[in-house]
Amino acid sequence: MPRVLLLLVDGLRPDVAEAALARGELPALAALTATGGVRRGITAFPSTTSVAYLPFLTGCTPGTANIPSIRWLDRARYAGRWWRERELVRSYCGYQAGRLDGDIAAGVPSVFELVPESLGIFTPIARGLTPERDPAAGERKFWGALAHYAEWHQPSDDAVTRHLLRGLARGWKFIFAQFPAVDGYTHQSTPEGPKVLRALHRVDRTVAAVRTLLAARGELDDTLIVMVSDHGASVVHAHLDLADWFRGQGVATMSHPVIWERNPRAAVMVAGNGSAMVYARPGTPRPDRWPLERLRQRETFGSTHDVIAELVREAAVAFVAAEDAPGTVRVADRDGEALVIRQDDGRLTYQPLTADPLRLGAARTRDPDQWLAESWDGPYPDACVQLLDQFRAPRTGDLLVVGREGFDFRERFEVPEHKSGHGSLIRAHMQVPVWSNALLPEATMRTVDLFPAMLHWLGVPVPPGIDGRGVWQPGRLAPVA
Repeated sequence: MPRVLLLLVDGLRPDVAEAALARGELPALAALTATGGVRRGITAFPSTTSVAYLPFLTGCTPGTANIPSIRWLDRARYAGRWWRERELVRSYCGYQAGRLDGDIAAGVPSVFELVPESLGIFTPIARGLTPERDPAAGERKFWGALAHYAEWHQPSDDAVTRHLLRGLARGWKFIFAQFPAVDGYTHQSTPEGPKVLRALHRVDRTVAAVRTLLAARGELDDTLIVMVSDHGASVVHAHLDLADWFRGQGVATMSHPVIWERNPRAAVMVAGNGSAMVYARPGTPRPDRWPLERLRQRETFGSTHDVIAELVREAAVAFVAAEDAPGTVRVADRDGEALVIRQDDGRLTYQPLTADPLRLGAARTRDPDQWLAESWDGPYPDACVQLLDQFRAPRTGDLLVVGREGFDFRERFEVPEHKSGHGSLIRAHMQVPVWSNALLPEATMRTVDLFPAMLHWLGVPVPPGIDGRGVWQPGRLAPVA
């Protein structure tokens, strides 16, 4: 019987993993990939936990799923009654984490719904799982809370390993297992810190135990094993607390965790913490976003000056983006502006106006696959596709603020301090490892493309309307000697 194991090592940078592999520190993963390969993929923006799991588990991007970030505000319904309407101001980093499954757009099925014989371990997305098929839900909350304050993350990974081996013994058809320790230790140190590498070595030992168990059951040749991550990371040298920055501009601003603010003129929702969404005039319901031209007007934020012009001059800000009209995004940095336009035939045009904020060079039109390939190793991989996708989600804010490497947008309430982070569109955050025991394609891939590949292996029909492309159809494995 074909089986799939999706092992997600949260926050693992591909170059860190590849270097450890080259040093001979990951013997089980070396044996795993000997029949398959070691590649990199491009994750979803914002490059942060929960949001970046959507491609793996639904085959859809954040825009399609209408989950644009880990924090968002329902602009069309929120009327400023911060206590009565607190459910319209979302944060998946606290008590509202359980709302994620219900917030995913209707008509977007999860792999757990498509494959009833499936198991989720330490998964923030559990749509379709029963308590029996989500056996570590309680442990995930307990160990996650302890890890956050004690900075002790390995017990979470150890719990994942126990449930993974039990699940293999029970013969589940699809198993998703998330290992959170690498991400936790990265935040408190660096992406290649000693504790990060120690946690990665422990994952390798888990892979060894998995392969041994599958071989003993005669199931190794029928099992597709994919090891991935949801985002990379980079060292943070300085914090620009974006909510406090807006307040410093004379703009009354609401933000988590204290969402009360008298007559706010801005709401700041930070993700990862390398990017943020900003909503103008929260508390005045409106269905549509405001374009950058209006956001520049002084009366929009109640300031005495063009707030956007001040914002793009900050060292922490790579660029900002806003929607001119459906299918057209205006991008601006300190040097000027450019447009990203979705054409009627599905191709995307990048048109520098007074500058080249995305560092893509001259104006040109490409299809999404070409943009992925051409920007793969650039400063902002797949940026045209990712920005247009963000503004497909009705919940996305008026303004996206994308951080420059070395900076993030949260400080006052980020306890413990993040010494490394993610969430931006920079290459260090967007490129992730994609390792497998089945031969991987040479073509560039997005993480959303793994969803149809896994269903193909299982013989499960791919649902219509997903964003994942059929660029990888893993063949059967050669018998292991």
